Formats: sequence, C-alpha cells, structure tokens
Amino acid sequence: MSGPLFVGVDVGSSATKCVVLRGDGALAGHHAVPSGFDYGESVATALDRALESAEASRDDVAYCVSTGYGRRKVEIADRQVTEITCHARGAREWYPQVRNIIDVGGQDTKVIRINEKGQMTDYRMNAKCAAGTGTFLESIAVKLGMSLTDIDALAMDSKADAVVNSYCTVFAGTEVIERIKEGQAKEDISMGLFRSIASRVSEMIPAPDGAVGVTGGVVAHCRAMVRALEEVLKTDILLPPMPQHAGAYGAALLAMESSKTSKGAEGVC
Repeated sequence: MSGPLFVGVDVGSSATKCVVLRGDGALAGHHAVPSGFDYGESVATALDRALESAEASRDDVAYCVSTGYGRRKVEIADRQVTEITCHARGAREWYPQVRNIIDVGGQDTKVIRINEKGQMTDYRMNAKCAAGTGTFLESIAVKLGMSLTDIDALAMDSKADAVVNSYCTVFAGTEVIERIKEGQAKEDISMGLFRSIASRVSEMIPAPDGAVGVTGGVVAHCRAMVRALEEVLKTDILLPPMPQHAGAYGAALLAMESSKTSKGAEGVC
C-alpha cells in the first residue's frame, strides 16, 4: 500500500458497507456485512475487512466519512453525512448524466433528483410501510420458504404482466398464497412482487426527467427489480457496478474531497 486512504462507511438498517479509495480515487477495497443487532460490531468488521482487501490498516486512513442510519456508530469518522447526499455523490460519479436516483433499501425507498451540478433539487421517501422496500420482498420470500435469489430467478423467467396489488405486506402475503391456490405460475407471481415495488416507486417519480440510476442492496441482488422499474417507468435504468455500495462509495469520495479542503484551509493565513 502506498499513499493515504479515504474511507466511506454506510451503516444501513440491513447491511453495513465500507469502501476504501486511494488518493487518485481508485478503488482499493470494499466489504459488506449484515448490520445485525450491534452496529458498532458490524462497522468494525466491514472496516477491517475492507482495509484487509486493500492490504492496509486503520493507521493508513487519512479521512473517513460515515453515512446511513448508524453513522454515529463509526468511531473513526471525521465527518457524518446523510445517505441522501452520499448516494447522489456515488451515483453521479459512475454516471455524470444521471438526474434521478432510486435507492431501494431494506427499510425505505428514496427518490433523489439532482441537477447537472449534482445538487439535490427534490427528495421523496417511502417510509410509511414496508411495501416498496427490500423488507417487503424478504417477508414474502420467508413466507414461501424461499430466498431473495430464488424469487429473483423465478421472476426473470416470467412471461406475463402480473402485479401483486396489495399495498400492505401482510395482505400481499395473503394475496400471493391465494394466487398460488388458483394455479398462477410461480414465475409470474414472483415478477408481480417486483412490479408491486416498482409501482410504489412510480408514485414518487411519475415522469422521470433525465437519466435514471438505481442504488441499494435490492437492485444489487435482484435483476428482476431493474427489469420491473424499466417496465413501469418506461425508461432505461442505469445500474452502477456496485449498487449496494453506492452510499459508502459516495462517502469515500466526500472523504477524499473533505481532506483536500481541510488541507487547503490549513494553508490559508
């Protein structure tokens, strides 16, 4: 390892992600672990493993920015930034043309609008109910005795336009069971779950103005989520190389920029 490193840690409700960048912005390491009951423990694990992949230690970290629900649990953080800002920064670094960012997380779904300078112009969040989030999918998957990966694989083989209509997660589970009893194809029911989330997103972004990018763990693990969003929003979706790490990546970029700003300020007389 040569030169200082810049770290971003995103402590989400479901997973804790860490990204390590070199001084030139190149990716040095990254890691993600379940957040679990102890945010402090998940932060330590994600950080140490990301640094290990970068062949570095905490002593090599020049600046750290934390974000997410548990950002205050990151003891080495020099600065705390909202996940909205970090996801926008990360997505825009990958796709400068992006103007709408959809973050499908475990606990909520966010829609962030930015202008050509990367400044946020609008922000909306679905946090009233689990419907429209990763938790919605996970709860139905558990009810069916399947994993998210299984649901995604089935959905990608769907040939019908089925949609699960129930807004409430509990009622959606009942609706899925009823459709199974009626003999509807499991592939179509699975895709209907993703379209249900996409329809909730469309309520927050009915007419996308400009390029649309997605971030979050759900789109990282479920190709069907991207397909459903493209169908419902009737536009192409930009999927970044590390969608689950978008917040941590944006935080690491901000760490690098904050370090340069701090050094510049120290030199002013």
